[in-house]
Amino acid sequence: MKKYNVAFLCAFFMCIPLVARNVRPPRLTVVLVVDQFAYHYIDKLYPHLKYGLKYLIDHGVCFTNANYPSGQPGTAGGHASLNTGVTADYHGFPSNAWYDDGKKVTCDEDSSEDARVISPDGVYDYGRSAKRLMVDGLSDQCVLQRTPDSDFAVYSVSGKSRSAIGTAGWMGKPLWIDPQTGQFTSSKAYFDVLPAWVQEFNENHVTENLGSITWKPMYPLSPYAYNFFNINNYAFTRAQKTLLNKPLAVPNLENPENPYNLFEKTPQANQFILDCSLACIKEHVSRKTRDRLLLWICLSPLDKVGHQFGPDSMEAIDMIYHLDKQLRRFMRKTLRIIGKHELIFALTADHGVMPIPELLREQGMTKAQRIDRAEFLGNMNSVLKEKHSLDNFIVAYKGQELVLDQAALDELDSARHSAVLDDIRLCALKEPGIKNAWALNPLIKLPTQPHTLEDNIKRQIFKGRSGSVIIQPYPYTIITHWKKGATHKTPYNYDTHVPLVIFYPGKFERKYVRQRVSPLQLPNTLAELLNVPKPSASTCEILPELFDPEYK
Repeated sequence: MKKYNVAFLCAFFMCIPLVARNVRPPRLTVVLVVDQFAYHYIDKLYPHLKYGLKYLIDHGVCFTNANYPSGQPGTAGGHASLNTGVTADYHGFPSNAWYDDGKKVTCDEDSSEDARVISPDGVYDYGRSAKRLMVDGLSDQCVLQRTPDSDFAVYSVSGKSRSAIGTAGWMGKPLWIDPQTGQFTSSKAYFDVLPAWVQEFNENHVTENLGSITWKPMYPLSPYAYNFFNINNYAFTRAQKTLLNKPLAVPNLENPENPYNLFEKTPQANQFILDCSLACIKEHVSRKTRDRLLLWICLSPLDKVGHQFGPDSMEAIDMIYHLDKQLRRFMRKTLRIIGKHELIFALTADHGVMPIPELLREQGMTKAQRIDRAEFLGNMNSVLKEKHSLDNFIVAYKGQELVLDQAALDELDSARHSAVLDDIRLCALKEPGIKNAWALNPLIKLPTQPHTLEDNIKRQIFKGRSGSVIIQPYPYTIITHWKKGATHKTPYNYDTHVPLVIFYPGKFERKYVRQRVSPLQLPNTLAELLNVPKPSASTCEILPELFDPEYK
C-alpha cells in the first residue's frame, strides 16, 4: 500500500506546472530601462563591450527578438507598457503629449494642488502625477503585497518625470532630475516631503557646484572601438560640434529654461542616476531584514544625444561604452549589499531609434527622407481651405497623427465630415514617403491580424487622446519640425526591436532565446518570480524558456 502511495505522490508532483510560485522570491528586483537603446546597438558594439552590459548579455537569459507591438514607440508609452504589460489602447499613453479641448497636455501633467512638484523652497506652480495612466501595473501590485512585518517598496529613478511616473504607476514612488536644480525631486502626489535619504543624497551631490565637466572618450587610445562610418559626421546633427573633450558648463547659464541641458546629455548624468539608485537600495534592503524593493532605473542620456546627434554618432556610441563600465560598478556594489541569490537584474529599453535619413541617403538608401512638418500640414490645410472653406483645420502633427480643430469638426454634418476626412487622407497619400493614412474610427474597426504593422498601429490608439487621422510613413521616412537629427515613433524594426535580458543568479543564466517575444511580457514574468498578481489588464504570457526543468 505504501508503494502505491509513493507512486501516486510522484505522479501528482510531476503534474504540478513548472511555473510554480517561488517559495522564497528575491528581495531586490532591478529593472534597467535604457531610453532609445535599440537592439542593433548590441549587434554593432558587442565586440567592444567588456563590463556590465556584456556580463548581463553573456550571463543572463537574452531574448534576441523582443519587439514592441506598437505603431508609435516612444518614451511615455514604452515605460508605461513595461509596467502595465499592455499597449496604449489600454494604458492611455499614446504619446508623450496630446491635445485635450484644443490644449496640449503632457502625459504626466496634473494641475491639482496636491500634485505640485517639490522645489527647494516649497513647490513649483506645476504638477506631475499618474492620474492619466488608466490601468495598474507591476509596481502597484508589488506595493499591495506589503505586510506589517515586511515592506515592499517600489521606486523609479530617472532623468525624466514621464519615465519615472510611467514605471512607478499609481502607488510606486518616482524620482526624477529637476531641470531647474539638477537634483532629484518628485511631486506631492507621492511625498509630503522628499524622503530623508533623497535629501541627503541631494545635499551630497550638488550638481550646481560642478561648474563644468569634460566628457572623455571611454577608449581614447583604441581606433577599433570607434571604427564606424559617420561616427564623426556632424553635417546633419542638430548641434554641429561634438560634446566630447571640451568643458561643458554645469549649470549652463546660456539656457536659463533648462540650465542642466548639457549635463543631462553626458555619461555623468547616467552615473548620477545610478548613484541615486544605489542610495535607494541601501535605504530599503539589507541582509538583516526581509523587506523587498522593486527598483526601476530609467537611463535617459542616450535618448537625448541620440535625438541630437543620431544613433551612429560618437556621442551615442561612447555613451554606451561608458554605461557598460558604469553598470559593472553598480552591479558589484549592489551584490555586496544584498547577495547574488537575493536579486534579479532585468535590462531592456522603451524604444529604438531610426538613423538620420540624410546619412542613409548618402550611403545609397534613396528612399530615406525627412518630410518638413510645416510644409506637410500647410499643403493639406490649403486644400481644405479651397475645397471646404476650413481655415487652419489641421492644428498639429504629433507622433504619426494629425490633430484637427475639434470644434470645427463637430459642426460638420455627417456627409461633410466624411468628405473632409477623405480629402485629408488623399492629400496625405500624395506625399512621397507616406504609405497609408486612416481616419481614426475606421482604423479602430479595421480587421487586422495580430503582430502585423497595421495591428500594432491600431494598438497605439486611445480615443480622446489620439489624433483624428493616423499616418503610416514608409520605412526610413520621418515627418518632423526638426531640420536635422534623429527620431523614432514608427512601427518598423529599428524603432520596435530592443534588448531584453533577465539575470537571476543561480536560476536564469547563460541562455539565448531567439523566439519572438514582447517587452510587455516582462511585468508578468517578474510578477511570477515575485509571487505577486500580474497587472490586471495584461493578457501576455510570461517569457518563454525560463521555467523549464533546466532552471527548476
